Amino acid sequence: GDESPERALNQVEEQLLLFRPGATEVGAVNPHLFLEMYAGEGKEELYEDEEATQVLANQCMRWKVIGPRKGEGRGKINEAAQQLSNFVINYLGGSQGSEENTFHCNVFMCRGRFENNLAQWTMRLCDFLVDRLGWSFVMCSLCNQGEAGQLRSQQLVFRFDGDKRDMPLSTTNFNNLDMSLWEGDQSPSHWTDERVLSGKVVQSVQRCNAEEKEALQVMLDGTFKRTLTRDRQPDDDAPENEEMPYRLELVDAFRSEHVWLHHRLRERTMEAAGDVAFDVKTTIALEGTCLHSRLEPGQAYLYHGTNPSSSMSILKTGFALDHAGSSTGTMFGAGIYGAEASSKSDEYGRDDGGNTYPGLLALLVCRSFVGNPYVVQHPGDYVECAREQGYDCICGDRESKVGTYREFVFFDERAVYPEYSVIYRRQYDFHKVPESMVVPTTGTTGRFWQIRKGPEWQNLPTEVNKLLIQAMKDEEEVVNVTLGGTEYVFDIVAKKGTNQKTGNKVPLRAPMVF
Repeated sequence: GDESPERALNQVEEQLLLFRPGATEVGAVNPHLFLEMYAGEGKEELYEDEEATQVLANQCMRWKVIGPRKGEGRGKINEAAQQLSNFVINYLGGSQGSEENTFHCNVFMCRGRFENNLAQWTMRLCDFLVDRLGWSFVMCSLCNQGEAGQLRSQQLVFRFDGDKRDMPLSTTNFNNLDMSLWEGDQSPSHWTDERVLSGKVVQSVQRCNAEEKEALQVMLDGTFKRTLTRDRQPDDDAPENEEMPYRLELVDAFRSEHVWLHHRLRERTMEAAGDVAFDVKTTIALEGTCLHSRLEPGQAYLYHGTNPSSSMSILKTGFALDHAGSSTGTMFGAGIYGAEASSKSDEYGRDDGGNTYPGLLALLVCRSFVGNPYVVQHPGDYVECAREQGYDCICGDRESKVGTYREFVFFDERAVYPEYSVIYRRQYDFHKVPESMVVPTTGTTGRFWQIRKGPEWQNLPTEVNKLLIQAMKDEEEVVNVTLGGTEYVFDIVAKKGTNQKTGNKVPLRAPMVF
């Protein structure tokens, strides 16, 4: 057509409205990204030909990011916008348009009037924003115009909920694998998909049966402890005075029947020299269940926290070390991390912001070859040392040092087979959990401002804490807050709070991290 892509995009008539909390006194508004793709227009004679494929004209995409105007939130917005621009330019071959964050592209095609690849590129962008940049998918809307709906645009909304641990997805092309590699392998007796068992497909995902779900819940309960660490992020769904749930409740669970990942794990297990035995809490918790008998010597189930959509993707692909990133942000070196305590991996659990499981989180349960681990207690990069000395993985034992948790780091991707995805909710109501799990928390996240009441320090409510942390980032010195209906003036520098009614002063303590 004669119109510019920007003008064509501006003529799209459908609107997408998002309602969210405004900037209250806390100022806690998560960044949102609105993205729109216009697939362009084609020639009428080619639309009439159901066999002809055409690259559409005037195709383009644009986005708008809204959120905090300063501070860390603005930094995340700018970072996402820049990385998304680079992705569109380098991967989609896009070029900068005349308007900000608008790009011309040449990737959308259609066959006849109704077949097109808009959904394919929508998923590529979703995968990039969710798995690579750590944003949550909220919703999308398709707009069809033209006499037969052949003029298409796609509108999507993403939200940033906070940093997540890197998700090292594998990029192995299973269609090119040599099937003779696992020709002599015996399939596990609990596999049920005949396509996998007959060799027609490499992998499939099955919903767990009742016995498996019961065993998984037993394992979640048996490895859960109410110990806080600095990795636990504030949960907006938590009651005012709770930083941690009492239980993780299984809502659904899926099992991966994956010939290639199973073969790699057995290959790595059989390479181990001699008897290997290392006590892992999940193995102890599973005694007497169906899952316990499925483990081979040296193996154990370990958790990896994520969101439901990413967990289902990883079931299909496995992990890859070349995507695990550097050791920056990891405590014991670069690698694939797993935990023996469900409460530790819950620190990295996230929801999808909608999708199939709104408000729910996910844990991957990975069958892993622990073998003979290199046990360390202090943070550091131990990968090369462990590898050179012939250890099978690293056990970062902060439990014996500071009373928190043990994590395992794998530098051989064959040693980790993500076998189950557990979709769960956090249960904060102690009336709804077994009595044995109703215990007080230990440790600290170090993320809360605290107020001294009598001899004890107590966390300030979540909303007040957010307000004070934002004030620190904005370099403000005095903040007005309301606690239990009483007005206070908090002096952040002097770390004193003044009761406006009585004039009494109370000590404040700043968080260790924020």
